Amino acid sequence: MDRLKTSQRQPAADLVKLVKLHQEVPWQKPLSAHSTEAFEALRPRVEAHSGPLIIDSCCGTGDSTRNLAGRFPEALVVGVDKSAHRLARHQLGDRKNYALVRADVNDFWRLAKEARWRPTQHYLLYPNPYPKAAQLRKRWHGAPVFPDLVGLGGLLTVRTNWSVYVQEFALALHSMGYSVRQNQLNIEEPISAFEQKYHARGHALYELICDLDQS
Repeated sequence: MDRLKTSQRQPAADLVKLVKLHQEVPWQKPLSAHSTEAFEALRPRVEAHSGPLIIDSCCGTGDSTRNLAGRFPEALVVGVDKSAHRLARHQLGDRKNYALVRADVNDFWRLAKEARWRPTQHYLLYPNPYPKAAQLRKRWHGAPVFPDLVGLGGLLTVRTNWSVYVQEFALALHSMGYSVRQNQLNIEEPISAFEQKYHARGHALYELICDLDQS
């Protein structure tokens, strides 16, 4: 059962039209200086790493990044979040195979795509759902940066506590020629702080998985 307060009960009717528009009209917003600097500072480490690259976008305090690094010890896991306040709350673990970066993912995804980074996996764990019907363009699948997110490739995993969010995300990907898997989660070990909180409160949790290297 969804616990969000929203009047929207099904995918937005104009979502596919919006996705097509963003495919046809590349986003021209200038990249922010702080995101570019953060990306370039990280770039040598990523490009020197010979193993898998995993991106944890909108990682918040970085708990999920640290946990993913433990699950995939051969990978370099990069957590990205725009909030210095949230990242400052990160508690370092004993893992050495992850990095946290303060950057806007709108910029980071475009920079990573331009640099031809190819993550093996990409996680979007409990992104802000913007549940009001008028907020469609703020959701990642309705945002102009969505084609860049898809263009990065890799096995994309999206988790949320709002079923409509994964339904819309799946619809957006289907419109671009991708197949997806959707399921309701049975959590044993929460990956992130949000996942732990929602699970403890009894929220239904949903997951979408899509191989962006196969369309």
